[in-house]
Amino acid sequence: MGKSLITVGFSSHRMEVIPFAKKLMENHDVVIIEEPPNPKFITMLSKKISIDEYLSEVESGFPEFSRRMYKLLQWFYLRGKEILQIEPYMEQLVRIHHMFFEGKEPSDVLKIPVMREIYKAERKATGALLRFYESSMGNSFQKVSEAVRNFARADAERFRLRDTMRAKAIAEVLSESRRVYVEAGTVHTYLEKTLRQTAGKRWQIKSEFLLEPVVKKLTGEKQVISPGDILTEHFILRRKTNEKLETLQAARALVYIQLLEKEEMTPSRSEKTPHVKDEIRAVELVNKLSLSQCEEIYKKIRFRGRNQALEIMQGYLNSSPPS
Repeated sequence: MGKSLITVGFSSHRMEVIPFAKKLMENHDVVIIEEPPNPKFITMLSKKISIDEYLSEVESGFPEFSRRMYKLLQWFYLRGKEILQIEPYMEQLVRIHHMFFEGKEPSDVLKIPVMREIYKAERKATGALLRFYESSMGNSFQKVSEAVRNFARADAERFRLRDTMRAKAIAEVLSESRRVYVEAGTVHTYLEKTLRQTAGKRWQIKSEFLLEPVVKKLTGEKQVISPGDILTEHFILRRKTNEKLETLQAARALVYIQLLEKEEMTPSRSEKTPHVKDEIRAVELVNKLSLSQCEEIYKKIRFRGRNQALEIMQGYLNSSPPS
């Protein structure tokens, strides 16, 4: 008898992903989503409370995506599929926040081993993010670009810890002869590597990029990788320092984020994958820029709205010689 199967599905929290997730989930017995456990989750899946009531009590950066995904998960759950929330890093982070809310001090958190590592990782990443915000208000492109690199480095360590904890937690709940689908964000590639280390002897492990059929048709690649993701993954894998790559990707990341649509876009009959096409356009534009061009265009668009930034960018590229 062959090994049981774990499929890690890499995707973003976008509405357009849901039809692709549905196809994969259908072929698995267990679905593990990327969320900390909530005591009302099963109550919502069994329709004893509404999705809107459940969403009113949880934080969601993508409410319409969550609403539609929970509707799909309800459908699967009521037909006998097992649905699990496994995200121990975020689960412990919620507990840390509750401790602070109750008046506890950082020294109380540091006494608890599992919380200590998370607290240190969060403090480091949050500090780096604050320094990025501070530097972005100044006029030095070099300083803000360096702040992007420093944040990506700290964020990468947070990703490594988070993915390691999640892989171990998933391995602990696995039972034989089952097909398990694991939801994972696009930057959580270290999760697959750690799962192979913890469960690879007993389980066949494969990865799927959910939007690959769309992306491959448009670009020939498996997935859209933004400059920021390239930089973060470089640090996650602890590759040798590459000053040229790190500096260029940090600079491109500053421009990329100005060109991207931040709000949730609803798929339509005429446009089924608006976000991925928006991401592809932004990646293709910034990949044309040299380091000096990034600085020049960033100063032109940094305080502009997205549509105006895109217009300025297109005009700049049309009038500039190739880099």
